[in-house]
Amino acid sequence: MSRATPDQERRNFERQDFLVSCGWQNAQVSPLVDDASARKYFRLERRHDTALLMDFPPYEIHVDPHGIYDDPERPASVAPVLHTTALFERAGWRVPEIHASDEKRGLVLIEDFGDITFTRALQAGGIMDGTGQDGLYLRAVEQLITLHRFCDGGGMADCGLVQYGPDNFRKMLASFKNDYLPLIIGDEGKRIAAITAFDRLLDDVLPMCWQAGEVIIHRDYHVDNLMLVENGDGGDDCGIIDFQDAAIATRPYDLVSLLRDVRHDIGPDLEARMKKFYLAAFPDIDRSGFEMSYVATSMVRNFRILGRFGWLAVKAGKTRYFDYIPRCWELILRGAADHLPALEEWVQTHIPDPARKAPDLAKTTTDLTREAHS
Repeated sequence: MSRATPDQERRNFERQDFLVSCGWQNAQVSPLVDDASARKYFRLERRHDTALLMDFPPYEIHVDPHGIYDDPERPASVAPVLHTTALFERAGWRVPEIHASDEKRGLVLIEDFGDITFTRALQAGGIMDGTGQDGLYLRAVEQLITLHRFCDGGGMADCGLVQYGPDNFRKMLASFKNDYLPLIIGDEGKRIAAITAFDRLLDDVLPMCWQAGEVIIHRDYHVDNLMLVENGDGGDDCGIIDFQDAAIATRPYDLVSLLRDVRHDIGPDLEARMKKFYLAAFPDIDRSGFEMSYVATSMVRNFRILGRFGWLAVKAGKTRYFDYIPRCWELILRGAADHLPALEEWVQTHIPDPARKAPDLAKTTTDLTREAHS
């Protein structure tokens, strides 16, 4: 067993000191699987109680999720978790209660929602009432309807969130150009041509994302972040987690995140039914403008994800997300021919079908090294 480094020992002490201050010093501590960020989670168990410890050290690097800064690598902070928890409680969402926090040291003790994500319920084939595929996705869309009615009723006023515009999306997509395109376009001249055409495409498409207006967005709204939580009345609430990067952005953003998730293919039929269910709750929304906004937002989200995959592979050595790359491209192109033909033309011109697969990282690294020394 490897010996803990001085930094690890110091962090272990800080965590234990925080747990002492919360009265959880004697709890059994079990690490949970990490995600694509620097956040770590631990499950605490004492007698019949459980809680979760979020560990997000301020000395860690967090990629700016909002496209505010030219340099996207920022110091980590739990402040957004504390702020957005209170906001979404006011909006009527079931989010984990915060039991205690130490913002300076990046530690938060939160309610434990358990382990039954919508993903696990779907894999189990519907273990409880209303947990079949349609039922779970209906619940998820209902939560978006609740949030968007809160927004339409004035809930966005003074909510303290970043408000996106086209420039935010453009900065988010810088990673697609800088971290992902070099992995699939080895020739520098062709890459420059693709980037130049891509920037022109964004000039035209990004404003279309706002055709249906804007709302508060969760920003990572999908079935892995939705949970079945016992409500004490013999039923289950839809619990919602991992919302600390919330912002004000295009109305379809979270719906796109849910229905066009690279990890969970629900098919175009269920996607269409869920969109219809959502739009029925907002009869004043122009359908044509919504569809254009939906496809444009899907483009932004999936290009951003490709950039994140490239960044994780090169900077963090995490290549497991490469398996999702072909689906990212399929989602980018879905509906483009009807609503954004310029997008389809850019992809067909610069990213031929063989390039829409998982890149060969070893070959790419060699090519880029040769290019840098040429």
